[in-house]
Amino acid sequence: MFATVSIDSTIGATENRRIAIVASELLGRAGTGGAGTADSLLAVALARRGHPVELIVASGREIGGLNPEWSQIYEAAGVKITVLDSRPGVTPSFLAPPLEVFDALVSSAPDVAIVNDWRGLGWAALRARDAGLALQNTAFVVHCHGPGRVLVEFARKVPDTLERFGEDVAERAAIGLADAVVSPSEWLLAWMRDHRWPVPSSARVIQYPRRSVVLDEVPLQAAGGPLRRLAFFGQLREGKGIRIFLDALQRLDPIDVVFLGSASKRWPPEELTRHARGARVLTDLTREEALAELRVPGTLAVMPSLLDNSPNTVSECVEHGIPFVSTDTGGIAELVAEADRPRVLCAPTAEALAEALSAAIAAADFPPAQAARDASESLHAWMNLVATVEAARPRPRRPVSRVAIVAVGDRSLDRARRLAEATTSVDVDVAHAPSRRAGLARTAAEWVVFLDEHDDPDDGLIDTLVTAQAATGADVVTAAVRPVGDPDAARLFLGDPGALGLAENHYGALGLVRASLAGPELADDDGADPDWLLFARLALGGARIASLPLSLSTLAGGVGKAGDVPGSGLAVLEAFEAPHVEPFHDLPQLLTTLAAALQYAADAPSASPVAQNGLLRRAARKVAR
Repeated sequence: MFATVSIDSTIGATENRRIAIVASELLGRAGTGGAGTADSLLAVALARRGHPVELIVASGREIGGLNPEWSQIYEAAGVKITVLDSRPGVTPSFLAPPLEVFDALVSSAPDVAIVNDWRGLGWAALRARDAGLALQNTAFVVHCHGPGRVLVEFARKVPDTLERFGEDVAERAAIGLADAVVSPSEWLLAWMRDHRWPVPSSARVIQYPRRSVVLDEVPLQAAGGPLRRLAFFGQLREGKGIRIFLDALQRLDPIDVVFLGSASKRWPPEELTRHARGARVLTDLTREEALAELRVPGTLAVMPSLLDNSPNTVSECVEHGIPFVSTDTGGIAELVAEADRPRVLCAPTAEALAEALSAAIAAADFPPAQAARDASESLHAWMNLVATVEAARPRPRRPVSRVAIVAVGDRSLDRARRLAEATTSVDVDVAHAPSRRAGLARTAAEWVVFLDEHDDPDDGLIDTLVTAQAATGADVVTAAVRPVGDPDAARLFLGDPGALGLAENHYGALGLVRASLAGPELADDDGADPDWLLFARLALGGARIASLPLSLSTLAGGVGKAGDVPGSGLAVLEAFEAPHVEPFHDLPQLLTTLAAALQYAADAPSASPVAQNGLLRRAARKVAR
């Protein structure tokens, strides 16, 4: 299929570093998207140039078996493939994949970890490293294919679940903790900065590597000639422009049409053929089979995305000399030579697309577009990055010297005494009191842990929290917990969830707190989940909260949610409504998410508890005002 030739023998590893690339899918199976294509090619490229590479595929998607061609490519390059199994019992569910990735990275301890931005796959590992607890010698690169918020924008949707909102929080946190941030387009970096993501000024643009450069191959080129067939190339989804393509067809003279892309519920094959009679719909092709279809003489590829980052469909057409028409949205123009853009790119409307297709079909000669950049640039840039990126080193801070454990209840007193005896890194006072406020008044320690009857801490709790506080400088350090009776399960916390803290306790259920900050924020009535209210008030007052992805205690019962009656939700809402609290920048997104969820719940009342959640409705009304 390809002729092999050495294109650039100067691209080599100056230092062999063990690299883990964390992805959500991989090449070698039908339906692999652009991110999986990019991650797989990058893994092979780095491995073929001397680096030991492990391609870690996170859970969440059915991977299935690999085709023989790609199995051989991975094996020949020396890429180790690890497909992670789902870990049961992890809540919230959106933090399960990052926790699985963390465990895998601890096991392999790579020199460099290149992790997807989507789903915040590096969140748990980066949190643990930031706290000085694991992976201290691993440098982290967040590879920005497009976070969840961008993907729903591509699909012309709004976020519609609180889980997706939580993923957004984890994605932002991972970017803020990374040693390097890479995007294939300037457009995506600008989008994230415009939406207040913590993108560093050092973030760089490296376009996706092409197969021809990765494997030292010369790709087969399309034959050219008069255009007599249109091929929709991409996922058969709204955001990929399927609707405007179908509308544009109605404005053209009859022409053969083929659809090349993975199917969607909204646009099944029978719906497509109803709009485009006589069309063929091929939904299960591999990348190579789809490209072979596009190289059929007389084929014009059409990629009319309503918004896109750096689509491989466009770069693959450029690579193979396939004539195409696409849209001038997102980062697409960055892939195309400036001189070709007016000819092959159009506005994302049916009218503009029909006009561009008509002009292409009528042209005596419609040559393929040229690339905006040399194909070898991206591989040179990646080789340089993995050779030079270094893990951030913790800044020295004054260590904690004394911690008070405030034990509220008789069982808590016994556990506090055990914990104090087991702690080796700091001095520990135990204050037994009928309330948190009374206990805090009995100690002069700078740091405090509030231990309630439902908390059963591990012996190493305080030593670990103290270590994490010294590394992070946080005002509050919490950790994951285990539910009673299920030692393998884990309840994780985001630490600083932003506006999502209105809906549920995503701060923590047990933690180390700066005593001077805790005192003014303690409630007279501790409520059903006193930690939710305390940590929310602290965060709203500007305190930094870090939560560890390590289970360091057992918790009897759950954490507070806004729908609990009776519960702490009302007090938390009132804390957010306090006059001194500045509105969160992500409150509009939370409002939109709740509105969409409420609409779905109204259509199917049993589908979502949000419909019954009066406190969240009240929060939404506050934002709307």
